[in-house]
Amino acid sequence: MQDLTVRSESIQRLYNYYIDERLVVNRRYQRKLVWSIDEKEAFIDSIAKSYPVPMILLAENESVENNILEIIDGMQRLNAIVSFIENEFSLNGEYFDLETMAETKLKKDNKELTQKEPILNRKKCADIVSYVFPTSTYKGASEHEIDEVFRRINANGKHLSRQEIRQAGAISGFADIVRKIASEIRGDVSLNDRVVLNNMKRISITSRNLDYGINVDDVFWVSSAIIRREQVRESKDEEIIAEIVATMLLESTPATSSSILDEYYGLKAKSKRASELEERIRICSSETVRRNFIKVFDEIKNLLNVAGKTFNALISKDRTFDKVPRYYQIVFLAFYKLLVIENKKINSQYELLKLLDGMTASIKLSRGGGNWSAIERENSINAVKGLIEKCFVDNSEDPAVQKWSTEFETILMQSKIEQNCFDYKIGFCDLRTGEFNESAYRKCIKTLTAMANKGKGKVGYVIAGVADKREDIEELKKSSCYSVPIEKSGYYVVGLDYDSEKLGISADRYFQKLIQILDKEPIDEQYKSYIGNNIRFIDYGGKSILIMKIEGLDKPAIYDNQYYQRKGANLDKIEPKDMGMLFSRFIAQ
Repeated sequence: MQDLTVRSESIQRLYNYYIDERLVVNRRYQRKLVWSIDEKEAFIDSIAKSYPVPMILLAENESVENNILEIIDGMQRLNAIVSFIENEFSLNGEYFDLETMAETKLKKDNKELTQKEPILNRKKCADIVSYVFPTSTYKGASEHEIDEVFRRINANGKHLSRQEIRQAGAISGFADIVRKIASEIRGDVSLNDRVVLNNMKRISITSRNLDYGINVDDVFWVSSAIIRREQVRESKDEEIIAEIVATMLLESTPATSSSILDEYYGLKAKSKRASELEERIRICSSETVRRNFIKVFDEIKNLLNVAGKTFNALISKDRTFDKVPRYYQIVFLAFYKLLVIENKKINSQYELLKLLDGMTASIKLSRGGGNWSAIERENSINAVKGLIEKCFVDNSEDPAVQKWSTEFETILMQSKIEQNCFDYKIGFCDLRTGEFNESAYRKCIKTLTAMANKGKGKVGYVIAGVADKREDIEELKKSSCYSVPIEKSGYYVVGLDYDSEKLGISADRYFQKLIQILDKEPIDEQYKSYIGNNIRFIDYGGKSILIMKIEGLDKPAIYDNQYYQRKGANLDKIEPKDMGMLFSRFIAQ
């Protein structure tokens, strides 16, 4: 029985919910944090002047642990409140006085917060945190009911872009693929759908050089001059991805228009296109679709890095934005036909770049916006394919080494939020003796089982060839095979060159060695098979990285007749009294 409770909550109480990590964002339906500093300041100014503000809507989801409040409507407002209180921006040039509340004073004393100046009058600060918010809490709601409430609230919302309305509450396989790919490319990714509001700012898109979040100018779509920064806010990048993914899946190249995009998302009743997409995803698998997209994306991104140009500057002399998204689509889909459908690889990047340079002069599109006919799309894709296919040859590379740099960067970004689900190793050969440390590798297997015990469907990773401590780099510098690491998302990507040199074996033999040890490990065969099937090497900037993955299956993961869980960097044995709670995490919802 659902219960809708309406009550008033002071800002101070809402801030307490925040510091207790009770406020949760469900990224399946919530859009990204996009309010600008100016918008946040205007909102706080309304509160300071005691103007009425919209209600905040929360939900107690019946499928998640007690005391967690899922934000259905009001994420931007809540983030603005917290950001102001924690001195991330000012009100008319003055910062919130951290001495106003016991909670912020304690954070200040513990050096978790730093007081910025000039300081806003404490009486004004007290009035702000005493401001009473109208808050509605939907109790005992199911996942489906929360999705539906969110969709209905936002379906007619003029503050959302058309694409945000499509994605609002959409839970189809197609919507999920587009959402995940878009987040991977922007960098605002999270391992799990539910993220505490406290962590959202780390993956927020910002137009200012703050010490957190993602600068919109660094997002691929903007840095490559495919769309403008304000179009990222409007989710234009997701529209481009949606149109490409639909073309990858459907048997014939479709036309594009706003109404066709609506159909893909099922906004029109009994959409034939939506049904066809879901059927194709069921056959192909969403992961295969995602990986194929990222494979092509990585090749284009790498090509632009070699060229030292934006996509816009490469293909066009006039550098207009109007048609660039369309040109990106036809280049992408031409690459897709060659790289994925025909299983080819690029033979000469230099020759390929020469052919793409200024291609808009020879391959012309009729217009840049509105409807785009299926015939022109297909003809343009084939024209690009015909132009560049001589630069591709049959792909006979070893599939054990995969070059999915975007996927790896996604893992690094996710680990900043869900640290318990990731473990990094510089390698498995001792940095002093050079001997292979089998016990360290076996501990990684044990760590993976502990990660799986977070619950059914929960994912964990162990990554070798990456250091998370500067001191490990200093030790590695003493070896003859040291090369300058690639710094990414606060980690040092060093590769497994040290292991390769000390062991004197190829990547294939190294892989076989790890599998042989895994086969002898005292874990359930189902989990052993999963780990073995998901061990892979990837090439990142010329450095070989080992990625091991696990996912919580139908039952907890046991290691040597014991169950473990991960707390921080430690592995704790689960006591008999806690077994009931452990097994409850694997009961199907």
